[in-house]
Amino acid sequence: MIEETIKTFAQQDNFGTITTLMRDGMPSTHVMWVDADNEHVLINTEIHRAKYRNLKRDPRATVTIWDKNNPYRYVEVRGRVVDTVHGEVARRHIDELSVKYKGRPYDESAIKTERVILKIAPDRQRTYL
Repeated sequence: MIEETIKTFAQQDNFGTITTLMRDGMPSTHVMWVDADNEHVLINTEIHRAKYRNLKRDPRATVTIWDKNNPYRYVEVRGRVVDTVHGEVARRHIDELSVKYKGRPYDESAIKTERVILKIAPDRQRTYL
């Protein structure tokens, strides 16, 4: 279950980062649009991206989301990918995220492969407010 503060941070237009582990064990961090449901942090990406390949191999991830008005206020979820959502649901979700962050649907020409939602279940949750 996601803590309410973390869910709120993720559902607002705050940016986040996701850190995954490369094949050689080195961390790799990407700035991301983020979302959450009642149980997971949600990351929408494409199947050709390094973060997706990293998480298929090793599902552990850390997601940090900061307050867009005060980056010293942030939340962190350490957990693992427990489910993925492909197809039209993932495609619609990237449009929803794009409207949230940019005010318009996602640029379809930017999609190179299949969209996928990564559902990250928390093992540890922290807030820094």
